[in-house]
Amino acid sequence: MSEIRIPVLIVGGGPVGLILSMEIARRGVKCLLVNAGETTIRHPKGSSINCRSMEHIRRLGMADDIRKTGVPLDHPSDVIYVTRMAGYELARLKMPTLREKIENPGPWGETLLTPEPMHRSNQMYFEEVFKTHADREENADLRFGWQLNSFEDEGDHVSAEIEEIATGHTETVICDYLVGCDGSRSMVRRQLGFSYQGRSSSGDSFYDGAMLSVYVRAPGVYDVLNMDVGWHYLSINDDGRTDCITLDGKGEFLMLSEMPKGKTADEVDCAAQFRDAVGIDIPIEIVSAREWLGGLALTTDGYQQGRVFLAGDSVHLFTPSGGFGFNTGIDDAVNLAWKLAAVLKGWGGQGLLDSYEGERRPIGIRNTSESGRLAEQIGTLRYPPNIEDDGPKGDAVREEFRGVLEGRFKEEFASLGIQLGARYDGSPLVVSDGTPPPPDDAATYIPTACPGGRAPHYWIDEKTSLYDKLGPEFTLLRLGPNAPEAAALAAEAAKRNVPLAVVEVTEDGIRDLYEADLAIIRPDQHVAWRGNDLPDDPAALIATVTGNV
Repeated sequence: MSEIRIPVLIVGGGPVGLILSMEIARRGVKCLLVNAGETTIRHPKGSSINCRSMEHIRRLGMADDIRKTGVPLDHPSDVIYVTRMAGYELARLKMPTLREKIENPGPWGETLLTPEPMHRSNQMYFEEVFKTHADREENADLRFGWQLNSFEDEGDHVSAEIEEIATGHTETVICDYLVGCDGSRSMVRRQLGFSYQGRSSSGDSFYDGAMLSVYVRAPGVYDVLNMDVGWHYLSINDDGRTDCITLDGKGEFLMLSEMPKGKTADEVDCAAQFRDAVGIDIPIEIVSAREWLGGLALTTDGYQQGRVFLAGDSVHLFTPSGGFGFNTGIDDAVNLAWKLAAVLKGWGGQGLLDSYEGERRPIGIRNTSESGRLAEQIGTLRYPPNIEDDGPKGDAVREEFRGVLEGRFKEEFASLGIQLGARYDGSPLVVSDGTPPPPDDAATYIPTACPGGRAPHYWIDEKTSLYDKLGPEFTLLRLGPNAPEAAALAAEAAKRNVPLAVVEVTEDGIRDLYEADLAIIRPDQHVAWRGNDLPDDPAALIATVTGNV
């Protein structure tokens, strides 16, 4: 048995593990990733890469490639409630196309707040792009078709055994840190003894019980569609409820439906379920079907223990309502990666690693709770009889129900507060300036430079993203025309080998937005400190934000 010595061992090659590997490797730290599957996933899962994840993807240089996957630039993004796709439209939540958001941001607001609006692409597509980019990192060794057999935290290192599944060949890995990104059945989490806490499935309603996920090819839908094209079709009729999500705009769909009681996925006539959602007999190809459990909103009681950390589904489980799952996991990875790299490179203190759970677990609880609330809203929806009747009686029923749908579900698809509003208030790495943070609202994001939150985005000269100016690690922003010199702070950082880029933006608009002349932005783009003057003790400030206190 051969032995590998590596700073970081990552278990799991989904979106979270792949992003973690790139974030670590880009910082000059070697990592090894093992993933039991030989390829990225081939069955659709999450379908929306939110703004915050797209900002990380932009920083990693993948945004253009990701935008080529999933729903095309000009494809309508409307969410439509229907009796059937060839039947009646019940309600429509208007959403801009990606091109509209990029080229005309004013009416939509999203691209005034972020350089990267949400993109509708399924994990089945974008995960392959992630892996292609991760494979290019010389500091990342990706081994798909390998599994973790065992590990032990030895105090000053972690020892682990990994196995190539096809051959049975095993190797010993000696690493400084191990990160379990190995999903809901995480072997790493189980060995640490952590358990999920929160909302379990009630088991008795749509999106809150046994569900079926079906990968469907049916381009004929567009020939019989009795309404303008949308992105997400939610059908409600006496044959059952289904969600049909557009995957590529050409005829591939993900159908989510209730699992008939007493049956397995292999025993369900998935084509008949999809045909019921359409309302007309068209050619349908069922590519694959998977069972899943709806209604979960769970977070583990621990995110880290000694030299072992957890991220993604291994610490939080979501119902897909709101699309928060893998996006929350990507934010976990970004938070953890720079801290691991900083400690391994010698300029970060143990306080960085100790802060991971304290910063990310409250976000996991916040996001799973909101997803669970949305799932409950969906599951408890009751629709009126005669919803498919023709004529005036049916029209009246549908019109009354339209108001219920439009008032009840819009926030599921307008979650900028969840996407951009995560805050690390109270973190030992954040220096409060005494100003109160804005209210935490799932649907609404209020940009603020109050320390602890994501640095507000700003378009410099209305065309250059502030985020593209930030350094790869810490950045000191000098804002407005009268910002004080920052040589003493930069010198203190250099003395401690802390990477600190100094960026000057003289426009009055950004000074008004940040409400300060100076701000320190962390590697994960959160505000660590702000002020109008340099602190009296620059050394203490640098020590605090780098976990060396």
